[in-house]
Amino acid sequence: MKKKMISALLCTAMVVSMVAGCSGGGNSDGGSQDSAEESTESDGGSEDGEDAGSADFAGEELSILVSAGWMDNRYDDTIARFEETYDVTVDLQTIPADQYSDILQSKLSTDSCADIFWIQSNPFAISSVIVDPEKYCIDFSDAGWKDTMPEARLSSCEYDGKLYGLQIWHNSPEYVMVYNKTLFEELKLEIPTTYDEMLKVCETIAAEDITPWFLPGADGWQHQLAFFQIGGVYEEAEPGLYDALNDNTATFADNEKMLEVLGQFKELSDKGYFGEDWIGTDSANMANEFGDRNCAMAMANSSYIKQIQEETGTEDEFGLFLIPLGDNSSFPTNPAGPTMFGYKGTEHEELVKTFFDFVTTTESLQEILDNSPAYTNLDVNDDGLEQHWLPEEEEFMATVDKDKMGTAVLQTGTKYTNDYWGDFGADMISFCQDQSEANDVLKNMDSNRAEAAKIAGDSAWE
Repeated sequence: MKKKMISALLCTAMVVSMVAGCSGGGNSDGGSQDSAEESTESDGGSEDGEDAGSADFAGEELSILVSAGWMDNRYDDTIARFEETYDVTVDLQTIPADQYSDILQSKLSTDSCADIFWIQSNPFAISSVIVDPEKYCIDFSDAGWKDTMPEARLSSCEYDGKLYGLQIWHNSPEYVMVYNKTLFEELKLEIPTTYDEMLKVCETIAAEDITPWFLPGADGWQHQLAFFQIGGVYEEAEPGLYDALNDNTATFADNEKMLEVLGQFKELSDKGYFGEDWIGTDSANMANEFGDRNCAMAMANSSYIKQIQEETGTEDEFGLFLIPLGDNSSFPTNPAGPTMFGYKGTEHEELVKTFFDFVTTTESLQEILDNSPAYTNLDVNDDGLEQHWLPEEEEFMATVDKDKMGTAVLQTGTKYTNDYWGDFGADMISFCQDQSEANDVLKNMDSNRAEAAKIAGDSAWE
C-alpha cells in the first residue's frame, strides 16, 4: 500500500479522541452490542478472493484523502488485500487534523479531489461541509451495503433522500464517567445517579486528599463534554427542544435545565473537586493520575480503562457510569463519526464502488475491528462479526434504560452547535472564573449559531 504523508503527523491519540468525541464519536440508537438484527452481505464484496477480483481494474490507482486518526493502521490489512485482489494501488493521503478541512475544501472547489474523501459527519454535516453533495458525491442509494449501517448512522450519511456516505465506527460508550471501582468499594461509595449524590461522593473522596473528578481544562475541549454529552436531559426537561433549536423557535439562553447544569459545574469547580488548577491542567498524565490514585473519576471513552491498566500496571478495577449533572439518566447516543464518500469527479467510479463493497464484507469489517486497539466493537448490522466488548462496557450498558438511548448528544443533535465547541469551552471557563454569568455562556452560543445560520443561508434564521 502506498501511503502519501502530506506533512508530519503530529496528532496524538488524545487528539484523535477529541475529533471523535467533540464532533462526535459514535453510538447507535439503543447503544447495545445486541443491536445488529441481521447479517448483511454487500453486493460487490465477496469472501472469495478469486470471484471478487474478476473485475478488470489491473494497474489502476485509487486515491483516498483522509484526516489523521480516521483510518490509521486499522485499515492496512484490508487495503493490502484489496490491492492484491484487484491488482491495483491505493494511494492513501493522510493529512494532519488541523489542516484537513482547508485542504479538502480546496480540492473540492478546484475539482481536484481524491477518488475517496472523508469528513467528520453528523446529521447536519453533509450540507454544511460538502454543501453540494449532488455535485461532489457518488450516489450510493442502491448499494448493497446500505443495510450494514444502523438507522442512526444513516442519518449522518444521507442527504435529501440519497445515500452518499459510509460510516464504519464503533458503538462504545463515549465520554461517560470512568471511575476507580476498587477505591469506591474501599470508601463504601455507591455510583452517583443524581447531582446531590455526586456532591457527596466528591466530598468523601476529597477528604482522602484525592481529586474526585480529574478535568483537564488546558486541553481546551474536554470540559465542554460535561455539558453537551447529557443532551437527553435537556430534551427530557423540555420535549421538542431539539426541533425547536433547529427551527430557531427556541434558544440556549434562559433554558432552565442548561442554567442548572452550568451552575452545578461551577459549584464543583468552586469546591476544588476538579482539582486545584483544573483550568491549567492537561490530560497528558491522566492515566498515571488514575494509576497512582491521585484521582477517582474522569470523563473518558470506555476503552480508556484498558489504557489505564496497561500504562500503569495498577491492579485496581474500573467501571463506568453516566455523567449525573442535571440528574441525567440519558445515554450519550452519537450518530457522528468519520465517514467516507466517493468523489463524483473520479475517473475510477467503478473501482470506488468496489472498494466500498469490499470494506463492508464481514472479512473486512473483522480485520478493521481486530486492528483497532482502541475500540472493542463496530456499530454495524452483521451477525457474523465477532465483537470484543469489555466486561466493563457490558456491565455498564446493562444498567442503562434503553428508552434513554434515543436522543443524540447536544452537539450533534442541533444545528451549528458543534462549530463553536471551543468558544463555548472558553465561555465556561470565564464563568467559572466569575468573569461572566451562566446565561452569558448560553447567549453567546445563540449568537454564534445565528451567525453560522446566516452564512449557510438557513431560512429559519431569516
